[in-house]
Amino acid sequence: METTPQRSRPGSSISRALNAIDLAGPETSVTPGPLEVREIQNAAELDEVYRLTHDAYLERGYCTAQPDGKLIHYPHLDNIPQTTILVAIENGRIVGTNSFTLDGPQGLHVDKDFKSECDAIRAEGRALGASWRIATHKHLHGETRVVMALIEETLKCMLHHDVATAVFTFNPRHERIYKKLLNMDTVARSENTNGLNSAPAVFMRLDAERIPERWLAPVVQSVGA
Repeated sequence: METTPQRSRPGSSISRALNAIDLAGPETSVTPGPLEVREIQNAAELDEVYRLTHDAYLERGYCTAQPDGKLIHYPHLDNIPQTTILVAIENGRIVGTNSFTLDGPQGLHVDKDFKSECDAIRAEGRALGASWRIATHKHLHGETRVVMALIEETLKCMLHHDVATAVFTFNPRHERIYKKLLNMDTVARSENTNGLNSAPAVFMRLDAERIPERWLAPVVQSVGA
């Protein structure tokens, strides 16, 4: 019996960036010019993060278009002291974002889909944090450079707060790339992600002692400065 092959979605900006990194290596540098990665400074920038996330997730088919053009995923993790919301700024506009949350009273985003697996890591007694909501502007040129800068700043957050293990959820299509790029380990899988459409997920962990040296050296130097 023949089956009709499913039509694959066009690659998102994150997928394109990761594929480029996978092919060219982590030293890739695209689109020269100033790029600043920092924490958000006000409510307007958080609102822009919601809009960028909406557009990026809509591009991937993870959500439907919202009337206000915003997607607030895991709202309980915003506006709490445990969460650092990063933005990448180029030519005065936000072109990328990622968030990092320390384990605390509100828990982590992975508790929604991988509670038992996350609790098992907590039982190891390791200081825990989670990286989530990575997204880049859908019309961005040079997204590889932006993704790399966001990853580096996230690692700085991890080490600055003495996090021993950071946890992540990704689309399975990115699993191999993150293993190669950051030496992550796969913990579990799910066919769905809470609050999103058609979003299978792989739950991965990154132990601080396993961060590759090519990342660790510049990050440690920056954290210790």
